[in-house]
Amino acid sequence: MKPFKGPAGRFFLTLSGLTALLFGTLFIEVFSRPVQAAYVSRFEVITFEPAIDSGEYFTQYSSQNLKAWQGTLGFYFDYANRPLQFVGLGAVAGQRQSVIDHWIIANFYGALGFTDWFEAGINLPVALYNWFFTDTAVPVEDHGMGMGDITLMTKFRLVNTENSRVGFSVLPYIMFPTGDGVRYLSNGSVAAGIKLITDFLIHDRFNMTLNLGYLARDDVTLHGVRIDDQFTYGLAGNVNFGKGWHGIGEIFGTTVIGDFFSVSASTPIEAGGGVRYAFGDSGFDLDVGANVGIIDGVGAPRVRGYLGLKWTSPVTQECPECPPPAPPPDPRIQGGKIVIWGKIYFDTDKATLKPLSFPVLDDVVDVMQKNPGVRLVEIQGHCDWRASDAYNMDLSQRRSESVKTYLLSKGIEGSRLTAKGYGESKPIADNNTVEGMAQNRRVEFVILQQDME
Repeated sequence: MKPFKGPAGRFFLTLSGLTALLFGTLFIEVFSRPVQAAYVSRFEVITFEPAIDSGEYFTQYSSQNLKAWQGTLGFYFDYANRPLQFVGLGAVAGQRQSVIDHWIIANFYGALGFTDWFEAGINLPVALYNWFFTDTAVPVEDHGMGMGDITLMTKFRLVNTENSRVGFSVLPYIMFPTGDGVRYLSNGSVAAGIKLITDFLIHDRFNMTLNLGYLARDDVTLHGVRIDDQFTYGLAGNVNFGKGWHGIGEIFGTTVIGDFFSVSASTPIEAGGGVRYAFGDSGFDLDVGANVGIIDGVGAPRVRGYLGLKWTSPVTQECPECPPPAPPPDPRIQGGKIVIWGKIYFDTDKATLKPLSFPVLDDVVDVMQKNPGVRLVEIQGHCDWRASDAYNMDLSQRRSESVKTYLLSKGIEGSRLTAKGYGESKPIADNNTVEGMAQNRRVEFVILQQDME
């Protein structure tokens, strides 16, 4: 019997990885923390906290969960410029004083699905570099490392987006005071919260999520800034550009419940975005992005840059002898056609494809490669009613042949393609309007033969 096979083996491997991360971080904390100053703060300033499961966004959660015994491991490096400023004391009284000028935070995280609707995970933040000034009458500068508060999260999926275009999950979490209180890396006490997650499949290539939550924590006032129980929120979107590329945008922040959006210092808001690249079926994703502070509250930097890498294990069958599960239907195949997400453009009165069309056609290639049951596709060329019937018929035929040539060059078998021009004979809109003629100038991919599922 081979080791690490089946659910128990995968659980052991993932748990071992999380344990190694935990003890490695604790080792760094114990042996790198300098002597603590007399003044100890009691609220954490780390506001960039990655979503620690295999979601669609950077810091905001999607409603989907990891599958049973599926795991994910990853890290983020986060650089922030001036994430904390106070009104100065002593010689700099009344002036805006930077308490943390720069820092680099590493977040090491992992999560494991226990069922298809329940998962748990952990995040371990470590300040690799912290350009810190003591917030005293005579500021003292130091640089150093320190640990942040460990977060343990659980997530329960209630509505699955695989069956609905709207999903819903509940995410309870707890933060343990393992961090460096002097350098604003810890709350100084246990904090606990809950997030309500709703996401929306707006389009096959566009998702959005809304995270709303409540964080219960100690009531602390420092330099006139009060941090107590907080309302947390975030909105994010993900656009699939194809070929493994995604664009992600986010806006998120917090506000103290007792001073609801009335005090800017306790109402940090930041926004930004970046790109994600998925390395094929390897399970690895690379994230690169940047944010800016919109409201200069506690934790919101002037500018933030981040780089992340994560690995998500594939979903394997529990029964090796069982036939593989049928893949879900491809949403790009609808009504007997391959539905394209953009128009196919040609040079005026020519059959020459414009490069603008290549990403759309590459998506058609992807559909046919992933759906071998699609045996024969007719590439249909259509025109508006300008020019003669004979001219339009010839032009549409040449254009459909040009599309076929492109698909053949990408490896699609010639036996699966046929090209036919229909000229102006099949309008779908009014040819008496500019908008209608633009709709009638089109290329369609009609499935003529397809294996039954």
